[in-house]
Amino acid sequence: MSGPPAAVPGDQYLGGLFMFLYRAIREHLLLTILLPLVAMTIAYLAAQQLPAVYTAQGRMRIGRVEGAEAPAGAVTRINSLSFKQHLVQVMSLPQSDSGSSSQLIFASLSAKQETADSLAVTVRAVTAQQARDALAAVVGLLNEQQQKTREPLEADIKEQLATYDVTIAGLLATRESLSVLAKDDPKEVLPPDPAPAALPRIGLLGLLSRNEQRLNQERAERRALASRLGAWNTYPAALLDDAYVSKGFSVARPVTIAVFAGGAVFSMVVIGILLRESKAVRSA
Repeated sequence: MSGPPAAVPGDQYLGGLFMFLYRAIREHLLLTILLPLVAMTIAYLAAQQLPAVYTAQGRMRIGRVEGAEAPAGAVTRINSLSFKQHLVQVMSLPQSDSGSSSQLIFASLSAKQETADSLAVTVRAVTAQQARDALAAVVGLLNEQQQKTREPLEADIKEQLATYDVTIAGLLATRESLSVLAKDDPKEVLPPDPAPAALPRIGLLGLLSRNEQRLNQERAERRALASRLGAWNTYPAALLDDAYVSKGFSVARPVTIAVFAGGAVFSMVVIGILLRESKAVRSA
C-alpha cells in the first residue's frame, strides 16, 4: 500500500509554475503580444472620440466691505450648493448642451484659499469659452452678493456724512457771527473804565474758541467716516490675472485608457492560454 505523495518544496513548485507559464506564453507569443496591442490601439482611438473637457483656473482677489469678508468665508460661499446653483442659473448656456454643461460646471466648481486675500478657483466646462465665462460669472456673482451687503452700509455712512455737513455748516455760520460780534467798532465811544466793556468781548472770544474746537472735531470725524468709503477698505472681487485654460477628457487620458485596455486583454489572454495548456496536460 503506497503512502501519501511527497510534498513538493515551495521554491520548486514556484519554479515549475514559472517554467510552465513561460513555455505556454512562448508557444503563443504572437497571440500574447498582438491582441493587447490591437486592444490598446482600439481603446486609444475610441478615447480620442470622447468629448473634451476644458478646465479654467484663476487667482481671484477677495472683495471686501469694511474688511468684513474673510478668505475662509469666501471659499465656503463659492463651494456651497446654493452658490453653484445660482451660478448655473445666471450663465447663458446654449440650449443644445445646457444639461451637460450645467452639470459639469456645478460638479467641478471649487475654490481654496491661496494667500491672505486671494483664492484659487477652478471650474470645468465643455468649451474653453464656457470655462472662462464661468470664472467671470463667479466674480460677478460675488460682487452682486457683496453689493447687497455694501448698500445698507454705504447708505448709513452717507446719512451720517449729511448730518456732519449740516453740523459743520451751522458751526461755520456761528463762527462768522461770533467773529463779527467780537470785532471792535471804531465808531463806538470808549467808556471811562474799559474793563467792564471788555467782559462781553472776552466771553465772545471764549465762545469763538469753543466753536472752533467743535468745528475741528466735527471735520476730523467726517474725514474718518468718509475714508470708510474709500477703495482701501471697500473694493470688489476681481481676477488677478487671465484665466489659464487647459484641455482634458471627461473620463481619463487616452493613453491611460489604452494602457488599462492592453493590460486587461493581456491578462485574459494569459489566463486563457494557461487554462488551455492545463487541460492538455490532464488529457495527456
